[in-house]
Amino acid sequence: ARPVLSHSTRNGLPDHTDPEDNEIVCFLKVQLAEAINLQDKNLMAQLQETMRCVGRFDNRTCRKLLASIAEDYRKRAPYFTYLTRCRQGLQTTQAHLERLLQRVLRDKEVANHYFTTVCVRLLLESKESKIREFIQDFQKLTAADDKTAQVEDFLQFLYGVMAQDVIWQNASEEQLQDAQLVIERSVMNRIFKLAFYPNQDGDILRDQLLHDHIQRLSKVVTANHKALQIPEVYLREAPWPSAQAEICTISAYKTPRDKLQCVLRMCSTIMNLLSLANEDSVPGADDFVPVLVFVLIKANPPCLLSTVQYISSFYANSLTGEESYWWMQFTAAVEFIKTIDERK
Repeated sequence: ARPVLSHSTRNGLPDHTDPEDNEIVCFLKVQLAEAINLQDKNLMAQLQETMRCVGRFDNRTCRKLLASIAEDYRKRAPYFTYLTRCRQGLQTTQAHLERLLQRVLRDKEVANHYFTTVCVRLLLESKESKIREFIQDFQKLTAADDKTAQVEDFLQFLYGVMAQDVIWQNASEEQLQDAQLVIERSVMNRIFKLAFYPNQDGDILRDQLLHDHIQRLSKVVTANHKALQIPEVYLREAPWPSAQAEICTISAYKTPRDKLQCVLRMCSTIMNLLSLANEDSVPGADDFVPVLVFVLIKANPPCLLSTVQYISSFYANSLTGEESYWWMQFTAAVEFIKTIDERK
């Protein structure tokens, strides 16, 4: 009886009890009903056996049993306190070890990436003549489709060379994907200015004009500007500095894939902030796009038009469903910004 009574929780006694039952039996019947409701077979068996034993006790014996349990609890109180302190200490140690494990895993990830980068660098150095030939051919092209096709073909050529290299024979699929990403970054870095500014000074001037336009807008456009129509429930989070910080780093990336990921992180940050501001509903496109426009105006990332053209030219065919959706929202926001008149 002691283990069952010690582990039970008193939620109350029934309003109508059998006068022949003592108080403990009434209490156990409540517990049995709960166990039956939860279909806890083990507890049901324990309670039924306990009821059989306790049912033979008179009220005086029941009071003795309850007093004995209470005294046992009192004597064990210091031990319970000790166990609580030990558990708290173990939980603190566990949290510390989990944090250390996260740091070790992060260090391992960085080391693996560095090792992959070194191996890829050795591979590319052996193909330096092919890379220079590719750059020369790329400079001669004028059509965007031809440039995209040549970049894709050359990357596939390098991927094939890597697959045949003895260093990469036993590499895992994850390592191969990391290596392909390093190859892509290295190649795109070599042709970045040619690919990012295909019209050279014309593209630079176009970007500067939009940058100046957005800078003027930033001085007059507020979160409650009539052209944006941001729902009032989201205005408490304005001006969304964390989202601005994400898009401001876009110039640090050279590949269209990395630039797109920067855009996606900004969009994800905005959605998270909107969800926090209004937990009762899921933000939709009508809620998201006005905030995105405002964030772009306040952040005013450089070379915005060239960035859109660069990603559209060299990564459009690789967009997945979710990436395509957020990219469409981003380009729509840029187009809308171009139409806003700062004088109004």
